[in-house]
Amino acid sequence: MRFTSLAGLAASATLVALSVPAAGAASPGDLEVPVQGQALTLGTASGGAPAVITVHRVARVEDATVVYWSMALPEGAAAEGGAYLGPSTTSFFGRDVGPLQGDVALVDPAGAKVYRPLVPDDKFTSCICSSNTAVFDLEPGQASVLWSATAPLPDDVTSVDVVVAEQVIPHVPVEEGLLEPLAEDQQDPVILGTGWPEVDADLLAEAQPQKPASYRVTARVSNLEESVTTSAGQVDLAADVLFAKDSARLTSKATATVRAAAQQIKAAGAGKDLTVTGHTDSDASASYNLELSKRRAEAVATVLRKQLGSGYHLTTVGKGESEPIADNQTPSGQAKNRRVSITFSGGS
Repeated sequence: MRFTSLAGLAASATLVALSVPAAGAASPGDLEVPVQGQALTLGTASGGAPAVITVHRVARVEDATVVYWSMALPEGAAAEGGAYLGPSTTSFFGRDVGPLQGDVALVDPAGAKVYRPLVPDDKFTSCICSSNTAVFDLEPGQASVLWSATAPLPDDVTSVDVVVAEQVIPHVPVEEGLLEPLAEDQQDPVILGTGWPEVDADLLAEAQPQKPASYRVTARVSNLEESVTTSAGQVDLAADVLFAKDSARLTSKATATVRAAAQQIKAAGAGKDLTVTGHTDSDASASYNLELSKRRAEAVATVLRKQLGSGYHLTTVGKGESEPIADNQTPSGQAKNRRVSITFSGGS
């Protein structure tokens, strides 16, 4: 974390100039403002300078997590503040509520989970967060600080990625307690540097978690345990399905796996020039792994030629342990590194 005075924020190359707080409030040069990360966003604004999103704290409180963040509008902003939230920032809500400053989510990369916003228990409250005037009444040249609440985090989660206004602020530490001092003027928008918005304790106490309050992200991104995975111009085969340990002899399941790969290559309209590359983990010596990877590539290519039929040209390569895609210090990482890749080139 870094602390920055409001004057320092205004002078930053990544931030627009901020308005001067009202008389009697904390001086913009006196209040230190924690900055955990920033992002620029245009949202649905048609042009002009982007708004600046800053995350100030992720605070662990009873039965919830409070995120303090701010939006700074550029001078001469081309749209009202709400437009910079994005076209439909409802990804983490279960209902169509339109753009909301409460649509904040926390991603735990280590646990592969997303923690969703808390929701009100009545239909007249839009979110467990600052009121919408905190963003929609923001004037160009001002920065408004807000709070939004999400589901509580487990005690062992100490760092998260914050998703807000369709931007991702990574590696934000989870801290205990709310920010102080409170701004003397709690009328939204609360201008950054005058103090912090007061979290509505009654609103927070009545908040409800969504069902589910969190979801796993691994299945939504990819299933790395599949025997066949595809990306642009490449098919990867898990070696543990194709071969026994330290072997280049194909297993009984291997033919079906290679057949599935051939079908995907044909369906993709791939080029006729293919390269089959063997990879290993870092067990054993580098020379042993290199030779094993070459023999495994040859074994796969032999079956693949039969499955593809005529018209394809296959080249085999062994890379050994030289091109890992995961950490070789863990069993799961080693399993991902043991693979045979098929890449396409040439015309279809």
